[in-house]
Amino acid sequence: MRARTFTLLAVIALVAAACGPEQTAESTTTAPVLEETTTTAPPAEAVLLSYSLEAGSSYTYEVDLDQSIDLTATGDPTALGEEEIPGEMAIQIAGTSVFTHSVAAGPEPETYAVTITGDFSDIELSGTVDGEPVSSDDIPEFAAMEPVDVTIVVDAQGNLIPDESGLGEDLLGDLGGLGALDQLGSGAGIGQFVGPPFTEEEVAVGDTWSETIEVPTLPGDAPVTTQIDSVVTGTDTVDGSEVFVIETTTTTSAIEFDLAEVLIGLMTGFLPEEATDEERAEMEALAAQLRFVFSIDESTADLTTLFDHEAGLARQAEFSSTTHMVMDVNIPDETTGELVEFGMDMNLSQSVVYRLTSADST
Repeated sequence: MRARTFTLLAVIALVAAACGPEQTAESTTTAPVLEETTTTAPPAEAVLLSYSLEAGSSYTYEVDLDQSIDLTATGDPTALGEEEIPGEMAIQIAGTSVFTHSVAAGPEPETYAVTITGDFSDIELSGTVDGEPVSSDDIPEFAAMEPVDVTIVVDAQGNLIPDESGLGEDLLGDLGGLGALDQLGSGAGIGQFVGPPFTEEEVAVGDTWSETIEVPTLPGDAPVTTQIDSVVTGTDTVDGSEVFVIETTTTTSAIEFDLAEVLIGLMTGFLPEEATDEERAEMEALAAQLRFVFSIDESTADLTTLFDHEAGLARQAEFSSTTHMVMDVNIPDETTGELVEFGMDMNLSQSVVYRLTSADST
C-alpha cells in the first residue's frame, strides 16, 4: 500500500472548502482586544504589513511535518476506485524537508505567481493498519509521499487569488474515485503561502483584523464560509531582525454535500429516449438508493507567524489544525452495475513548522 492513499484521505477535509473559484472578502482593523500583550522587544510603531514579492526572487524554508490520522472504513473501498483503503488505521507521519518558493509575475498587476516545490522523501511512520504494526522500514512502497509542485497566485497582502490558483476546478471531475482530490492534495497544508493575509491598514501590537471568505459548493447549496481572524500579540527578534508575532485563527463552517444528484443526472443522460417504462422504473429505483455524501465538521486551524515587516517576509511560522470527516457512499459498480456501499470516518491532526533559511532577491 502506498502512503499516497493516506495523504489523499488526510487532505480531503482540508481541501473541500476549495470547491469553487469565487470568493468575497471583507477586512477590518479594530482597537486592541487583548488584556495583556507579550513582547520580547520594544513595541513596534504601527506599520502597513505587506509581502515584498518580486518576480525572479525565491525563498527557501525548512519544513517540519507532524501528522496523525485515525480512520475507520466499512464496506467496499472499490466504490471509490481505491482497493487499498484499510478498514482501520491509526498512524503518525513525521518528517523534515526543504521547500522552495519561487516568485514570478502574476496574471494581473500587483499579483504574484508563487511556485512551491519540495518533497518528503525521508519520513518516519509508525502506527497500525488493520491491526498490523507499520514503521519507517516500509518506506517507500508503503508510505512514499507525493512531491509538492503547486503554483498559487497572491497579492502583496498575501490574499489568495483562487481564480488563478486553480483550486477546486476539478473537485467534481472524477466521480469514480479520488483522482480530483489527489490533484489538490499535494498542495494542502504543506504547499501553501507562508503567512496570513494582511489588512490594508497600518497595525501595531494589539491590533486585529478579519477576513471572511465564501466559497460556493454545489449549485443550490450554502457556500462554505471561512473566517480568518488575526492579531498582533507582540514583537520578537529573529536572526537580528525585529518581527511581529501574529496569531491567526481560521474557522471553516461545517460542510455537507451529496453528489448523488450529479450522478443521477449523468445516468439519466445515458438513458435512451426509447427506454421502456420498466427501464425508467429501474432507473428511478436506483436513483432513490444512491448516496455520495461528504460531511466535514466545523474545523479550526491556528497559525503563528513571526513576520519581518521590514523585509516583508515570514521568518518562521507554525500551522496546526484538526479535522473530522465522514463519507457515506452507495453507488453502482462500474462493471456489474450492482450497488456498492462504502463508509469512512476519519480524524486528522497535523502540525507544520516553517523556518526561513534563505531569501534570494533579483
